[in-house]
Amino acid sequence: MVMKSLVLFLCLLPIFSASATWKSVESPHFRVYYQKGTTDPMSILQTAEDFYAEMPQLTDRMPAGMIDIWVCDTQKEFQASVHAPIQDWAVGCAFPLSRRIVIQNPKHIALAKLQFVQVLRHEIAHVLFGQCTRKAVKEIPLWFVEGIAIYFADEWVPSRHGTLLKHIFSKSILPLQELTRGFPRSQAGADLAYAESQDAVRWLIEVKGRDALFALIAELHAGNSFDTAFKTVVGWDLATFDVHWRESLTERYRWASLFSNSYFLWGGLGGLALLGYLVRRNRRQRHLNKLAQQEDTMDTFFRT
Repeated sequence: MVMKSLVLFLCLLPIFSASATWKSVESPHFRVYYQKGTTDPMSILQTAEDFYAEMPQLTDRMPAGMIDIWVCDTQKEFQASVHAPIQDWAVGCAFPLSRRIVIQNPKHIALAKLQFVQVLRHEIAHVLFGQCTRKAVKEIPLWFVEGIAIYFADEWVPSRHGTLLKHIFSKSILPLQELTRGFPRSQAGADLAYAESQDAVRWLIEVKGRDALFALIAELHAGNSFDTAFKTVVGWDLATFDVHWRESLTERYRWASLFSNSYFLWGGLGGLALLGYLVRRNRRQRHLNKLAQQEDTMDTFFRT
């Protein structure tokens, strides 16, 4: 899930295997290139068109044109097709300004414990957002670009939540400023960067509203710089937002801190066990008292 610029695309134009026989199918807004017998292109087109229809706030500001989706059958083919520096764990790549997506075969994405639909929507979101904000796209911080794609794609990756919590409790959250132009190259570092990007954009929407997000996109569409647009719409500069967002993490995830401390965790479990024992003992004592009362009462049937 990596976004590259048009300059990189033109300089490092992907060269697909000459031995591969590529076929293509089209819909009103997408063209899927695939190799026969490797995937179902019609389902990909349907997913793409469904998502496109969900995003009029972006698509209405885009120039007309097709978006190409290349589906690579193998990891090796995917790496060669991107023909640019990309991490081994990546499964999709978007070139927003050239309206182009390279993505792995759904079966390989499933092996990576990801959902193909989410990955596809994520990469399409990059293209739609990049096309909509193309006048300012080079200045937009990477954390915001990825956070936007995750938000629009409606992604849910449980491991990201755990990653974020772990770094909140260990006080090792990266400042957003460090995620402006690139993400860590290691998968662990990238996982944290994606988790932070997702949470930062989600928190922005929580405190300022969804309308503010689209107002910010409108400012970028008009060609305003990200710094100017952000301060105009949000009311904070990026450094202030970064501080407020990091401060909010400990407040919003305070409930989970109990489970991050082994003393609290085992103490809590011990307390629950004790409470359960007391409840059971009280219930048993009431039952014994009831039986004793019954024994003290003479049964009228056997009265002589």
